[in-house]
Amino acid sequence: MLRPEEVERLVESIPGWLGPREGRLLYELAADADPAGRIVEIGSWHGRSTIWLAAGAAAGRGARVLAVDPHRGTSLRQEGEDTEPLLRANLEHAAVAGGVDVRVATSAEAAADFDGQVSFLWIDGDHSYAVARQDVEVWEPHLLPAASVALHDTFVLPGPERVVRDCLVRSGRYTDFRYADTTTAARLADGLSAGGRVERRLALLRRSLYGVRLRAYDDNVLGYARLRDLLGRSA
Repeated sequence: MLRPEEVERLVESIPGWLGPREGRLLYELAADADPAGRIVEIGSWHGRSTIWLAAGAAAGRGARVLAVDPHRGTSLRQEGEDTEPLLRANLEHAAVAGGVDVRVATSAEAAADFDGQVSFLWIDGDHSYAVARQDVEVWEPHLLPAASVALHDTFVLPGPERVVRDCLVRSGRYTDFRYADTTTAARLADGLSAGGRVERRLALLRRSLYGVRLRAYDDNVLGYARLRDLLGRSA
């Protein structure tokens, strides 16, 4: 079983934009994920976030990870590059491969033939609004009650941030909003009590204030976001 500090050391050399605070949030959410459902990752690339998810799941309730990525044909890859072998090698090196099922497909393709349930959905694929929203919509029917959903590059990239606002906030169906750097997570919860609705409003206010501070003061996060936006990168 890998502790968070061990995972942080393991993924240091793996390319990717997921920071350690975000990784620890994924670790906690994966540890708490109901093993009756899957942890579904949209966008694996070399496996930086996959390892955080698999390690957290192994340290917690033992949900399996389904890592979905086409591994070809995106702006992150060089022409003709297949990143699946790199992902699998990194999972083996971290000793978490046994808890991960690799699915070489787009998010929509994987959702179309998925017949199980999802306890935690992590979205870090195409960052355009249309595709990120589709990622939520095609997987949402599979979510267990109280499942968690998280998106990367919120606050600082317009596509994921708008998806959070339109699909998670305005739907009124999600609560327990949490965030770390550019990651936002929330829990599915229909039928909130009056107290729960008040807490939800307070959580959303705290998130809004956090986003203002992040955009105003965190030059490292903003610089990385601008670079990714400039390059059109999506993982």
